[in-house]
Amino acid sequence: MNNNYILQTTKLSKSFTQSSGDKLQIFSNINFNLEAGATVSIVGSSGSGKTSLLQILAGLDSPTDGYVSIDGENLQQMNSNQLCQLRNKKLGFIYQFHHLLPEFTALENTLMPLIIGNKSDKQGKEYANYILSKLGLGKRTQHYPSQLSGGERQRVAIARAVINQPKIIFADEPTGNLDNTTAHQVLDIFLSLQQELNTSLIMVTHDHEIASRTQQKLTLHNGELAN
Repeated sequence: MNNNYILQTTKLSKSFTQSSGDKLQIFSNINFNLEAGATVSIVGSSGSGKTSLLQILAGLDSPTDGYVSIDGENLQQMNSNQLCQLRNKKLGFIYQFHHLLPEFTALENTLMPLIIGNKSDKQGKEYANYILSKLGLGKRTQHYPSQLSGGERQRVAIARAVINQPKIIFADEPTGNLDNTTAHQVLDIFLSLQQELNTSLIMVTHDHEIASRTQQKLTLHNGELAN
């Protein structure tokens, strides 16, 4: 494994056996390297397997063949507990829907990964407040999701994703539920924060304009990942 890469895949493949007994190949033999601090977007038509690939890269699903390595660790050699620890300590996640817990404030939602990792101390809360302020939510920390706009809720989701200062952020259609203006505003703030933290980003999106904001844009088509 090359130490310059934070994530590497080797001959990564995914297939399903349909009820008819036929094999459905989603993608095959994907070799992909991600440098620390790099930003990459993956585009493709609906049903091309973008989300399936992202979930495997993040250790949320297993490939049929091949393997994924993150920070020098082979995910296919890890048990479920080790994978959970890896995701909590080194990975951040942003989805199309914010998935905030409605009974918790913006600050409490941001702190959730630290709470799960038993690291929600004074320093953690100070950092959460700092991140929320960077995202323009300094005066909204005690507000509940129902009291926030769509763009504000997605910014809280971003804060939650970066609170652990992860090595990699995986984003699945992170601006998909936002109007075009709000989407670019949120992305501007997010990419600024990503650069400050030197965190790598892998983003799946159907929006080619959004995808063009990353350093590299890849297309998943007919089971192959290409520039």
